[in-house]
Amino acid sequence: MTPLRYAQALTRNEVLLFFLVANFLYVFPLIQADYFYNDDNWRVLIGGGGWREEGRAAIGFFYNIVSFSSKAPDMFPLPLFIATATLSLALRDLTFFYFERPGFAHCLVVLPIWYNPAFLQNLSYRYDGPTMTLGLVALIYAVIWQRRRLWSDIGGAALLIALALSFYQLLIGFFIALCCVEVIRRVWEGQTPEVILAFIGRKSMAIAIAVLVYYATTYQWMSGLRQPMLALEINSLLEIRERVFQVGRMLSGWGAEGVRPLVWCGTVLVVIGYAWAGFNLLRRPENLWRKTVLVTAYLLAAPVLLMCIPGITVFFAYFNKGTRTLAALSALLLLMFFFSFQMLTRLHARLGVVLLVPLLAMLSFSFGHGRVLALQKEQESAVLASLAYDITHSSLRDQNSIYMIPEPTADWLPAASGAFAAMPTLKQIVGVGYVLLPEALPRAGITNVYLAKDPGMIAALRRGDYPPVVSTLFYDLYVIHDSGYIFMKKPQANPDVVPKLCLITDIEQCH
Repeated sequence: MTPLRYAQALTRNEVLLFFLVANFLYVFPLIQADYFYNDDNWRVLIGGGGWREEGRAAIGFFYNIVSFSSKAPDMFPLPLFIATATLSLALRDLTFFYFERPGFAHCLVVLPIWYNPAFLQNLSYRYDGPTMTLGLVALIYAVIWQRRRLWSDIGGAALLIALALSFYQLLIGFFIALCCVEVIRRVWEGQTPEVILAFIGRKSMAIAIAVLVYYATTYQWMSGLRQPMLALEINSLLEIRERVFQVGRMLSGWGAEGVRPLVWCGTVLVVIGYAWAGFNLLRRPENLWRKTVLVTAYLLAAPVLLMCIPGITVFFAYFNKGTRTLAALSALLLLMFFFSFQMLTRLHARLGVVLLVPLLAMLSFSFGHGRVLALQKEQESAVLASLAYDITHSSLRDQNSIYMIPEPTADWLPAASGAFAAMPTLKQIVGVGYVLLPEALPRAGITNVYLAKDPGMIAALRRGDYPPVVSTLFYDLYVIHDSGYIFMKKPQANPDVVPKLCLITDIEQCH
């Protein structure tokens, strides 16, 4: 595509090429960091596993196919390559579904589905990230799936939704939110009530069938630990409300100084576009009942979309506060870009290219995220090397079993203080509070370290009942009876405060 063609219609292959370049550029920092994120530490030791019990059996099947084995060995970044290329195909088809003859600026409208900053936490998982992406792909095709025959239209979409649920159950919120975007888009384009209501009805039936299919298959393997819901009582309603507000407060704090004007401009354009479409809807020459039904569906689409962002997680007994549950935020960003594009191009046909600005901000955030993961990896490697040395040069080396008590709230990464100051949201997206996990020890050749589970011994070590044989900033080592213990500590200094460094030319003033 030449520089002069950004305003001209592109072919399907050109659109695909654009998404391949843009999508791979977005995940390049993750590939470069090559970091073992949370669950990756133990999955890589056993060759995957555990997905059936989590109700995500499709993940295991995917890795069986890719690895040509019954296990799921670490093959990063090959699965991410496959998922990124597949998503590029889906975004191309979604672009042609939205626009008859898309140009360069039209492609920018759907790119936020991938350039969602919250989804970076999902992509940080070298095992689960690619398969969550495949779930997004299945749901995009479930939205744009259209067949003349009713059973084929509903059945095909239902199977795609059930497949996505088998990858990651929380993606159902993304699908519902994307359907809300589609309802709003169809109202904007002035489609008839019959077409819009038929879309709502068919996708609702597809969801119902997909849930039944999922319940009859993958759900049967799920362990009880994943199923508990909040009790049906008034306190649960208050808890749900607090969780929704908590997600809202988290999202409201995401706008750094340079991003905040973009957020406000996008919000203003969305409000104008949404009101404009609603006003045109009221002016349609429809009879009263048809207009009432359509207006109701249109007015409900926006709040339903917003409720899909926290999603079904607010109803579970255990509330996951990680940003990886906010996949539906992609649909909200898509809606913002759609209305921004429509408003900007009405001012001038070529103003759609302005959407590059917020996309570049999202891309820079991805690179910042990747660098923080690289710094976290460096720190873990340094602590791991120190710990391995102290174990092999102390009385712990003679112990058959060593138990680690990790500190999940250490929140210690001084090297990233500059990145956190510039992009405060990075802390929430990175979401790594520990200094080291026991599953990391085999990478240093130490294979007899396990997670401590004795509550009495854990409490005794926290109280300081035993003297350590080795004590450092990050951990204390103990030998108690016939076992070794690693007690990971929470460093007390503030990792966000870095001493002022002296330049070589200012060395005299520093002293």
